[in-house]
Amino acid sequence: MFLAEPAPAEVFRDKPADFSGMIASADFGMVTLVTLSSRTAVSGGARRTPKLIRRSDPDGYRLVFNRHNTGALTHNGNNATLSPGDLTLIDTSLPFEWRIPGGDYWHAVRIQRELLPLPHHTVRTIIGARLCGKTGIGALLTTLVTKAAQDIDHYRPTDAIRVSTTLLDLLGGLLVHELEADTALPPGSHQRVLFRRIQVFIQQRLGDPALTPETIAAAHCISVRTLHRLFQSHDDTVAGWIRTQRLDRCRQELTNPLLDEQTVQTIAARWGFTAAAHFTRAFRAAYGLSPQEYRRHDDASPAGHASNRPL
Repeated sequence: MFLAEPAPAEVFRDKPADFSGMIASADFGMVTLVTLSSRTAVSGGARRTPKLIRRSDPDGYRLVFNRHNTGALTHNGNNATLSPGDLTLIDTSLPFEWRIPGGDYWHAVRIQRELLPLPHHTVRTIIGARLCGKTGIGALLTTLVTKAAQDIDHYRPTDAIRVSTTLLDLLGGLLVHELEADTALPPGSHQRVLFRRIQVFIQQRLGDPALTPETIAAAHCISVRTLHRLFQSHDDTVAGWIRTQRLDRCRQELTNPLLDEQTVQTIAARWGFTAAAHFTRAFRAAYGLSPQEYRRHDDASPAGHASNRPL
């Protein structure tokens, strides 16, 4: 059988046996928390093969917290023995094999590669290695993830962003500690990662009309002035970037045949445009046509289709 997730892995057993267990995942700010428990007594494990990587490669990391039993991980040229309480970082673009004696429980965190404040060529040197989660920064990180997984339903979206930001900062600190490479953080890396985190935060809330520079800055514990400077350094503005993202979502939905029966204003409101006239002006400025004209133009194109859509 396979673990059904963006980076699937094959579950195997050393002897014929039914697999009994549970896997649960939940989006948590900028990361995804995953919990897996296995009650099968027969030893076995999970492997991600080159074939599975070719099938789906999300180009990310999995931070794994080994909670019970002692496992053996073969990954990135490393053969690591992971005791309860140990951590490891897996690169989903590389094959791995994880073996356990039977019956296991662990947490994992799915992380987009660009959200770590360390360059990939530096992180790769520690992929698949044993990381201590019993003391120091590793212990703080373990406590944070364990508690977050237990209380997942009690966090508001802004709370989750703050906690996931702390999680990523702690992970960066742990990796630097393990690498003994304080100089591994290149100039500007913190700003780059912060900017990417803010982009993810905005994209997850495009439909909220109350999304403002003030709420964005507060969620990331920075000043509004700092927020504006971040976007200016990328030749953009906060409002301009939000508007572009919202318009693009609307454009995609206006040409989606599954949304034929939805009005233009319904689509616009779903992506944070509360005033029809403002939306029409912004859309025309971006694409050269009004939303209604854009929709009709798509129907008239060779790839379009005939439909009776309310405008």
